[in-house]
Amino acid sequence: MTEAALKGPTAFVLAGGGTKGSFEVGALQYLVGMERIIPDIITATSAGAVAASVLAQARTLQEFAARVQEVEDDILAMTRTEQIFGEQAWLRALEGTALGGEIRFALTEGTRPMQPAPESIGIDGALMKVPDVAPPKPRSPQRAAKKARRRRRRKIQRMLFGAAFRLPGARRKFRTSGSAVLNLGPLANAIRHGGTTGIHPVDPALVARPGLELRLAVTALRAGVLRYITQDGTIVEDDAVTRVPGEAGGPVDLLDGVIASASVPLVFPPRALADDDYVDGGVLQVVPVRAAVQLGATRIIAVVAIPLRIDRDERSYSDDNAGNVGLRALGAIAMADRQRENLAVALPVDATLTTIDPVIDVVGYFEVQPGLLRINKDYGWLRAADVMAGGDATLLADIAADTHRLTAARLQAWHLEETIWESSRAGDHADAGVVALLRELKRQVQEIVDRRKQLGFPVPDGCEAWWTGYEVHGH
Repeated sequence: MTEAALKGPTAFVLAGGGTKGSFEVGALQYLVGMERIIPDIITATSAGAVAASVLAQARTLQEFAARVQEVEDDILAMTRTEQIFGEQAWLRALEGTALGGEIRFALTEGTRPMQPAPESIGIDGALMKVPDVAPPKPRSPQRAAKKARRRRRRKIQRMLFGAAFRLPGARRKFRTSGSAVLNLGPLANAIRHGGTTGIHPVDPALVARPGLELRLAVTALRAGVLRYITQDGTIVEDDAVTRVPGEAGGPVDLLDGVIASASVPLVFPPRALADDDYVDGGVLQVVPVRAAVQLGATRIIAVVAIPLRIDRDERSYSDDNAGNVGLRALGAIAMADRQRENLAVALPVDATLTTIDPVIDVVGYFEVQPGLLRINKDYGWLRAADVMAGGDATLLADIAADTHRLTAARLQAWHLEETIWESSRAGDHADAGVVALLRELKRQVQEIVDRRKQLGFPVPDGCEAWWTGYEVHGH
């Protein structure tokens, strides 16, 4: 890094990604707590905008450390979805039906990525052996696909039949509330007033103080352009500097701007600001690096919540449901491509860009399990430590690979522990193969942490719990 970059303004760029933003929390904890870096500029989108509004209340290192802890509290509180997200009227009309439950599931657990295979983290597949059973008769792919379609059709028919008496009412309400499935009313109230949700309130007056530039990316639906909300509620053009002319430039309530930046289209309704209706800035800028450059940052640290590279998935999408196809095409492939495009910004001569990104996809966009969020948070901490470290490139690559293996092992362990709890609740004993694999995973985690320590790489406080006990389950 050049001396000029170290002396110039530092920017944190916080990407969107829903509760995948728990990765960003861990990265921020490392950057502020271990590297003692504080930003002069914060640009952010969507979930990153929620975190940015909390951080932007700080000006000193001690204040930033305290605000980062508040961001962690906020992201963990978001697992209580009923206290954070409101249901649109048409969805409330389906309360208690299988159809309504399926829609809610699709937005929470349904967005959760597939767990890593044991082989991907160096686990012997023999440990996965289950008691011998008669192998199923082979079935042609065509017959299997036909059977799967029949099952889906019967499931849909059952859901529609179960909701038959509610559908007319839901259809009427859809005409006035069908722009989205959920709304961010409860979250807006929480960041404004606090309360029992576990979300900390944000004070716009603290954000507006001199000493920090804030830009929250939003997409104007009527104008069809990218804009930003500043720390004092001014709406500026996509150059992050020029005020939008006339009443369109605000000022607007900063917290309304936060909610607008987080309003994922179709999931949440647009937010009216000034003379336009706004949705998630991630439609155009998932990682608003360009805004940081335009504000004069010379050291830019971008924290990304969604993997930049997408691994091959062997699932047969031609026979899959629309939700999974949409998640793969728009939530993974298109999002990864947009992130890479956003990061490929021409930098001034004296500027540097450091990107802290996940490789393992740990949680869904609206995750409900705090244990998974904690794993993702710890992953962000380790990735930040790896990226910020200096030294031999081969060693650094090896340590980074270990971080991915450790995270995949903890993720696999969490899922195995869930099967153990399920067996326990049913009054059954856990399968010996499952227990053996769980022990092997915990052993691998300990070995990786010990190796990091021996080589002088940092580890988070309390990481011994990763292999001495169970991961966090439930609420």
